[in-house]
Amino acid sequence: MKQKKTIKIKFSGMGGKFDPQNNFISNILKKYYTVELSDNPDYLIYSVNSSDYLKYNCVRIFYTAENIVPDFNICDYAIGFHYMDFGDRYCRYPLYMVDGFKAYSGDDYASDLIRAQHKQEVSQDYTKTDFCSFVYSNGDAAICREKIFDALSNYKKVNSGGRYRNNIGGPVVSKLEFQKKHRFVIAFENSTTPGYTTEKIVHAFAAGSVPIYWGNPDITKEFNAGSFINCHDFGLKADGDDNVIQEIVSKIIELDQNENEYKKMLATPAFADSNYVSNVQKTFEEFLLNIFSQSKEASYRRNLLYWGKRYERKQIIGNAFYWQCRKFIPIRDFMIKMRRLFTRKK
Repeated sequence: MKQKKTIKIKFSGMGGKFDPQNNFISNILKKYYTVELSDNPDYLIYSVNSSDYLKYNCVRIFYTAENIVPDFNICDYAIGFHYMDFGDRYCRYPLYMVDGFKAYSGDDYASDLIRAQHKQEVSQDYTKTDFCSFVYSNGDAAICREKIFDALSNYKKVNSGGRYRNNIGGPVVSKLEFQKKHRFVIAFENSTTPGYTTEKIVHAFAAGSVPIYWGNPDITKEFNAGSFINCHDFGLKADGDDNVIQEIVSKIIELDQNENEYKKMLATPAFADSNYVSNVQKTFEEFLLNIFSQSKEASYRRNLLYWGKRYERKQIIGNAFYWQCRKFIPIRDFMIKMRRLFTRKK
């Protein structure tokens, strides 16, 4: 039996309760290679929470679960949300495809994805006792998300189960168990960019509910237009024009009061293509194998010579300055407070 090639990797800044031994990248690589976690890696896999990736002079693979465009001057390869083609250096792999991530205690993205793929059957199993759910912990998002919550609340109570705008006595333990009691789920991203689709719409489908979605304006490339309320169809922008918000609310009320139309939407498959999930998973595996099947020397893609070195030195200086500032000035907290101050209702 042929011995597997050993690859030395390190994960940096992946966030949350990320397990370097058991995750959506390691589990694929282990099928083909002997994976060794090392502080002297040949391959660094890093994300937005990393401040030390520039210290590693090895093949760099950037992963983002946030609305961030990869910097290919710094990384050799990237995994992200955006619809783009950059040879063998980029793969689109949206967050809802990633197994190993957890939304809330007891929930996991892999199981939710499976439920979403079978949401027609799932929706028949759950008793809907409440109107609409809203589960967020971050208030630093496009104002339209808060506006849709307030406007719908004028019709019926919208149950907020996250830490932000909570109105049920405290955060929920299981997002799935909470959402599956609701007919509708507000599934707004925190910002809008073509391709930026996180777990939110999939979690709504997994709960057998009708998602009210905003975020990726090209969302119907992935999901069936007849299975959810697409706020982009109404022209909703980040600032949440009040007239557009009212149009959307009227549509939701109409659907809430027409049981036949509501059930028709529930019966519509979530994904526009039944093979979509398996095709994306296959493409992602091929992307990883292309990187690691080469020699380390052959797998470099970024510019390692004059202009590449100059660019990298600038990044090192900028990063050092930023993280020093963070020690003394809570920049993000300050910006959130300023945003809330200037967007507060008069």
